[in-house]
Amino acid sequence: MAPAVSSLEDILKEVEIKKPRIPVISNVDAKPHSDPDTIKKLLATQVTSPVLWENTMDLMLSKDFEKAYELGPGKVTSGILKRFSKTAECTNIGV
Repeated sequence: MAPAVSSLEDILKEVEIKKPRIPVISNVDAKPHSDPDTIKKLLATQVTSPVLWENTMDLMLSKDFEKAYELGPGKVTSGILKRFSKTAECTNIGV
């Protein structure tokens, strides 16, 4: 997947990412980010980096987590979330 990183970086140079209203938790470092340039760099980095699910879930659940929405077919994310918290709410939205 390493060759795809530079192609993705080139594409992301042309994409406008605005500062999010809610910080984006990166799969790369399991930390919240709001800077658009940092988010772009992390999007490219995540192609070849391990996904830090456990760290991400721990961070989300330690904050003011209210509800998750899973977009797409299946319920993989909601299943993973239930392993971390039996009471965490997650709604699946099939697209």
